[in-house]
Amino acid sequence: MNSNNNDQSYAGRCASFGSYANSFLLKHQDKAAVEKMVEEQVELLRGNKELYNMIDNNMMNGDLDPFFIREHCAIYSWRETFFCKHFPNDAWFTVDFLNDTFPFDPENGFYRFITIPYQITRYFDRVMAFASAKVDPELSWLKRQIYFENNEQLSDEAECKYKWEELATDFTEDGDELEKLTHCEDINIGFSEVAHLIVEVHQTGPKKLEEISLKAVMHHYMPWDFLPLDDVPRVIQKKAIHGMYDVEDDTPDNISDEGKEMFEKMRKVFSNTL
Repeated sequence: MNSNNNDQSYAGRCASFGSYANSFLLKHQDKAAVEKMVEEQVELLRGNKELYNMIDNNMMNGDLDPFFIREHCAIYSWRETFFCKHFPNDAWFTVDFLNDTFPFDPENGFYRFITIPYQITRYFDRVMAFASAKVDPELSWLKRQIYFENNEQLSDEAECKYKWEELATDFTEDGDELEKLTHCEDINIGFSEVAHLIVEVHQTGPKKLEEISLKAVMHHYMPWDFLPLDDVPRVIQKKAIHGMYDVEDDTPDNISDEGKEMFEKMRKVFSNTL
C-alpha cells in the first residue's frame, strides 16, 4: 500500500498524529513504574523472572511452549485486564486503512479484537510505558489519544494461543475438518500444542509423572542453554522440545469425556494430513 496515499487519507492523518503523540509519551515514561508492572507479572509465576522472560519473548514472537500453557495464559489474562483498566474506550484509538471513511468506534468489538491481543503480546513494553507516562496537566489529554496499531492475523493467533477458551471453542464448533486444520496452520500451531491445550482445558486428573518431572527440570534450568538432556533417552529429548503428545499417541485418561472427544477429533484432523 502506498504510504503517500495513506498520508492524505483520514486514517493516515490520524496515524501520523498518533505516532507523534506516542513518541512524546514514550519520552516521559516512568521506568520505575514499568518495572513494578513487570514485577506484578513475575509474581503470577511465583517470582520466576526467567520464566517470565521466556513467556514475554514467546509472546513477542508468537511462540508457545506446550509445557507452560497455563503460565502463558495467566500472563495474557493479566495483560488484558491491565489494558482495559489503563486504556478505557475513550483513551485510545486505532485506524483501519481499508475503511478509513469510518471513524473509530472504541466499543466496536472487531476493532478491539484486532488491536488489543496484538498490542499486549507483541508490544506490551510500549503499552506499559504509555500507562506509566507522566506529563504536565495541560498535556494530559494526550494520554486519552493513544494510538495503537492493529493486526487481525496476529491478534487471532495471540488469542488462540494464550486465551485457551478461544481455540477450544473453535475445536468444539461444527465445521469442516480442513477448515480446522487450515486455522491451526494459519495461527502456526501443530498437533502437540493443540493436544496440550485440550489437556489443560479438560484435565480431570493428575498428569503423567514423566510430564511433571520433565516440566520441573525445564523450570529449574531456565534458560535452557544448559538443559541436561544429553544422557536421557532420545524419546525424552524429543518430548522436551516438541511436547508430550504425538498424533499417534492414545487419548489421555486424565481428561473429561468432552476433552477425549475433542482430542480424538483433532488427532483425526491432523492424521489425515500425514
